[in-house]
Amino acid sequence: MKTRWILFPAGLALLFSGCATMDAVTGQKTQNFYSLRQDVEIGSQVYGQTVAEMRKQGIPVNTDRRRLAQLQEMVRRIGAVSNLPDLPYEVALIQTNVVNAMAAPGGKIMVYEGLWDPKEGLVRDEDEIAAVLAHEIAHVNARHSTEAMTRQMLPNLLFLGGSIIAQANDRDDIAAALGGVFVLYNGIWVTRYSRTDEFEADRIGMMYMARAGYDPRAAVRIWERAEQRRTGNDPASSIFSTHPPGMQRVQNLRAHLPSALAAYETSAYRRTQ
Repeated sequence: MKTRWILFPAGLALLFSGCATMDAVTGQKTQNFYSLRQDVEIGSQVYGQTVAEMRKQGIPVNTDRRRLAQLQEMVRRIGAVSNLPDLPYEVALIQTNVVNAMAAPGGKIMVYEGLWDPKEGLVRDEDEIAAVLAHEIAHVNARHSTEAMTRQMLPNLLFLGGSIIAQANDRDDIAAALGGVFVLYNGIWVTRYSRTDEFEADRIGMMYMARAGYDPRAAVRIWERAEQRRTGNDPASSIFSTHPPGMQRVQNLRAHLPSALAAYETSAYRRTQ
């Protein structure tokens, strides 16, 4: 049985050693078990299912033609200056009062109408909408979703395999301990990567919106506004949050603002306006 303990993780490590790929944004090697084509396939499935579910629940999708056309043009411009301009970018407008936007792998983006809500929303003008869209497109280009799926795959399989072996040897104590470690891993280490991804998407997205001719100072405004509204949060729970605290995001964005402003001033889109 000791041999099984050795061979199981060794076999998984060998399996995952072949999933190294090049990050299109940074040019550095990264681990991603999925191909870019699979990103598009996964994203299309998630996007289609989400839109279908919204409509099933009676929530209007893409019925505000003026707003949808605005979003489509902005996604087209930002996608064109991204590191992966040939992805099949697409945006859906979910017309419910939820303050959110999200991107599926491969370029499928969903924007919720609550972003513009006068009381609860975050955006006030086109530049601020562009900041949200550029942030989501940055996640897509950095392939954060499938990289996270890859990172979680090996530890999850290791924990599962270890639990199975422990139970097979009537070692319920070891199986229970592994379960506890699994919970902590997903609560701390996985979310730690998520916060890192958010910082990266903030930085990349600011550059994308600037290149597309949108004022990058809008990104700072959004997170300053979000931080001003943050009340009643338990500081002890922040370690389990997948998003960094608002002021950290503001500071990160401010640090990269000079280079983004330089890109904004020389944007081809601004010269043609």
